[in-house]
Amino acid sequence: MRRAAIPLLVSLLVPALAFGQRSDDTLSLAGRNIISLGVGLTGARDVSATATQSSTHTTGELGYIGYGHYVHPQAAVEITFGVLNTDTFEQFGHSHANTIAPVLFGVRYSPEPLSLSRSFRPFVSAAAGPYVHSVADASDFGAASTTTETAAGARFGAGADWYVARHFMLRVEGDYHAVGSFSHPDALTENASGFGFGVGMGFVWGGR
Repeated sequence: MRRAAIPLLVSLLVPALAFGQRSDDTLSLAGRNIISLGVGLTGARDVSATATQSSTHTTGELGYIGYGHYVHPQAAVEITFGVLNTDTFEQFGHSHANTIAPVLFGVRYSPEPLSLSRSFRPFVSAAAGPYVHSVADASDFGAASTTTETAAGARFGAGADWYVARHFMLRVEGDYHAVGSFSHPDALTENASGFGFGVGMGFVWGGR
């Protein structure tokens, strides 16, 4: 009798332990927090250097950092800080930096019916906020100037999150930035709106 009870006990404990070690069912994302980092893969990236000047020119989303919290099993609120366009150069003791940096507040919706598995979640997102245009000039002789202006804008995106582990996630996303008009337009701000595609990763905690 005792010998028969041991295999029975093992057969009950092993599935229970395996269930306890597996990743959570991500069909319910309620309560999860995500810190995400991403880089843009589209747009122009130009770097040049001569004996008298060095410059960089980037259009399209360069990168972002964001935080999101799922307030619903399928929906999260989030805030992101990014760099959309940038232009810098140094020449004869003079440096110039021109950057557009959006600060966006929005929502991300991951519908359960579109889930391909417990860990692969397609999503759509929308966010809005100020796009900050900063221009800074400085010289080796001590002269410096900085101007800053903002324009309202929005970002609309779609992609997928892949929860490869309990605390780690990978992301692919395509988006469109719709940026309003700036008071002092230049070559950088005239091309602020447009489509982009990028990849990212995230650190995940909380939830069930």
